[in-house]
Amino acid sequence: MTVENQDSYVDEPQPLAGDDAETAVHGARSLPGQVAVVAAGVFAVLHGIAVGRAAVGDYPTATALAWTVIVGTVASLLLGVAAVLLGRGRRWGALAIVLSFAANPFVLSRIFGLFGG
Repeated sequence: MTVENQDSYVDEPQPLAGDDAETAVHGARSLPGQVAVVAAGVFAVLHGIAVGRAAVGDYPTATALAWTVIVGTVASLLLGVAAVLLGRGRRWGALAIVLSFAANPFVLSRIFGLFGG
């Protein structure tokens, strides 16, 4: 605590103690993994919208959304890999990796192509 005079002083922030400290540190450490999962989820929803737009014949919009999803899922995949490798939300990062593969139209078309002959 810094005291300038009796009437005004500035309190320095006090460190958290006990469970609050562990929760705050753990929450901040897992943030990259959580962001990657949210991003992968958003791109999965956009993929669904792109498929819906293609189903009604709006191909230019569907194509633009598909390319957005491809780039976005690659970015969320890389963030998930970084979270796993750096220990910044490993479980969240692993989930983001799986979601990124599942939501990527390019990857899905290749996988379905393998099964379709």
